[in-house]
Amino acid sequence: DPLLRALGWDTADPALVRPEFNLNNGRADYALLDTDEKPVTIIEAKRLDESLGTTDRRMQMLTYANFSNVSYAGLTDGNQWVLYKVFDQKSLEERIVLNVSIANDPSPKCALQLLLLWRPNLASGQPIEASRPIMGTDPATVSTQIAEPQPTVATTVAPPQPDVQPVPSAPDSGWITLRSFHIEAGKKPPPVVRLPNGEERPIATWKSLLLEVAEWLIRDGALTAERCPIPAGKNNTSHYVVHLQPRHAKGTDFFGPHRLSNGLYLTSTGSGQALFSRCRALLEHLDKDLDTVHLQDG
Repeated sequence: DPLLRALGWDTADPALVRPEFNLNNGRADYALLDTDEKPVTIIEAKRLDESLGTTDRRMQMLTYANFSNVSYAGLTDGNQWVLYKVFDQKSLEERIVLNVSIANDPSPKCALQLLLLWRPNLASGQPIEASRPIMGTDPATVSTQIAEPQPTVATTVAPPQPDVQPVPSAPDSGWITLRSFHIEAGKKPPPVVRLPNGEERPIATWKSLLLEVAEWLIRDGALTAERCPIPAGKNNTSHYVVHLQPRHAKGTDFFGPHRLSNGLYLTSTGSGQALFSRCRALLEHLDKDLDTVHLQDG
């Protein structure tokens, strides 16, 4: 549980983590859920030092994963974590995409490998799979990976050049700023959002756009309890986009509240136009420039 919480999966929040997840053929120890509360991963937990590689252990895990229609399934004894890509047409060993031992593997390897289980990564539906450290963790191999110092070579200093004004770069084709984006009734959401820090996230629904923007604002340190409540607009201060509790100014409950990773509540249902409007209101209230968020012109 502490490791899942460190990776963004609040084990006390049933909208994110369901222990003893009920299936037709049994109960999975853990189901990790996406923003629509559908399982993205099944994890079976065993006693410490209990073998995770036996056929019955792995087949039980894969059976649960198939019933849940999840792409990733894992086994852990709390120390060793093994994650499989469920639907790959390969042997079980070849399906392993994560295999670390917290007690025995070097910390850099554990940290990078476990990012596959990081909630924003795994819940995206298109997670980036586990990476390896750029440099080896064995001190004996480090020296072979660092380039030998090269002798200093004298260079000719170029004469001063006249001042030249930089030419403005052309607009990034294929992208539209959130300020310029025009939404109509029934319009499908863009396939990708590019956040102000350059991070690009896939978008499946208008709700997922709002959630991605809200979670980025949390990571940025802008969306905090101290800034709540956040109204739905300058002319709509009786309804909130985000608040400490899922309740509007006049006491009515949020319709379809979603609990964000920092514990605040977001109202996350409605038409595409309503969700898009809330996204803009959230950014404007927190003094973020709408021109720094880009939507892929799909």
